[in-house]
Amino acid sequence: MGEAKKIDLFGLKFDYRLLAIIPVALLLFSVFVLVNQYLTTGEWFQRGIELKGGTMLNIKTEQAVSAARIEGALSNDFGKVIIRGLRGFGEYGASIEMDSSVNYTAVLSRLDSSGIKAVDFSVENTGPALSSVFWSQAQMAILLAFIFMGIITFIVFRTLLTSMTTMLSAVADMIVTMAFMQIFGIEFSLASLGALLMMLGYSVDTDMMLNSRLRKETEKGVGERVEGAVKTGLVMTLTSIGAVGALLITPVPEALVEIASILFIGLSADIVNTWMFNSVMLRWYFETRGAK
Repeated sequence: MGEAKKIDLFGLKFDYRLLAIIPVALLLFSVFVLVNQYLTTGEWFQRGIELKGGTMLNIKTEQAVSAARIEGALSNDFGKVIIRGLRGFGEYGASIEMDSSVNYTAVLSRLDSSGIKAVDFSVENTGPALSSVFWSQAQMAILLAFIFMGIITFIVFRTLLTSMTTMLSAVADMIVTMAFMQIFGIEFSLASLGALLMMLGYSVDTDMMLNSRLRKETEKGVGERVEGAVKTGLVMTLTSIGAVGALLITPVPEALVEIASILFIGLSADIVNTWMFNSVMLRWYFETRGAK
């Protein structure tokens, strides 16, 4: 290994190209999680009511009620139900997902007889035909996002490698985020679709900043340019992680928690994929072309 290719990280010197092992390992682990999810359930990831069809019953209660208690009261009579607690300032309740054939009034009666009284409730019902349309549109939105990202990066930098590494980083961010969504039990819904698209946009932002630094700051060495980009990029990303992290410790509606969780996971994955993979590949590319 050439001395020029070694970096000093916390007093340990090693070839910077070895950093790429970490994002590759993370990607392989994420693929394993998604494949296991498919083999177990027949779907690559959990889908929300809007994308698979069903009924969502949101209830408010006078005092906090555990999800386990609600599930225990309903599971014997109504089959599989998914319970999520609702968070709010001084408010208690739960969100109950169930099959569209289930009568929500019977669910409310069963809860009441179990000592769980709903002081208020709302019902959302999505039929299979409408959910199928939503699911098709969600897939199309993600596909178009990747196509437009690839076109824009190629137009701006006019280098196939730059476009490829940027797209690979974005794809890796998506796969890793989707895998950890399964691990933490976060469903893929219309709200999470918006969060995923925001995460992809942020991922491309950091990659574009890295490319711009490498191409424009030619008075500095390649290693120095990458180091400067890493410092700026980490400040940007960690600031955003701090902002969405605040939502995770604040009693806000479940949809906001879902969006914040996905952005937190995606931005964390972007740190690994951008600064341990994309920056390594681009630095290696520039150095092989004779840049100093």
